[in-house]
Amino acid sequence: MKRWVLVLTERGSDREGKRRRIAALLVGLCGLVGSWLVGTVLASDPIGYGVPIWPFADRLDRAENALLTQVVSSVRDNLPLPHDDVRVLRRTDAYGSEFWTLQLKVDGETRCREVAVGLNVTSRRVSCS
Repeated sequence: MKRWVLVLTERGSDREGKRRRIAALLVGLCGLVGSWLVGTVLASDPIGYGVPIWPFADRLDRAENALLTQVVSSVRDNLPLPHDDVRVLRRTDAYGSEFWTLQLKVDGETRCREVAVGLNVTSRRVSCS
């Protein structure tokens, strides 16, 4: 004997599921694009942003960071620089800090950084001209 059963579903429940899936997809996409943008900014100057690690910094960036950390104590104490690979291009005083423009020779490549010595030591990449 056959038995027939009437099945009722709520109207619109499928729409809510679609909306949730679309919202989850958009959140995931925004997260992916946002992390790509943050990574791009950090990769532009990983030493200046304080992240000289693998996904953002290459081999030369890590070598430059190692050389810069050896030089920072001499710059802070206003002593002669301990390396032949580092040359001072300019020194200026402004806003209660001292700004040094250093030319660094890292693995055959010349890079320049402006180092600000105040309460904290910060730096940014600048052109060598």
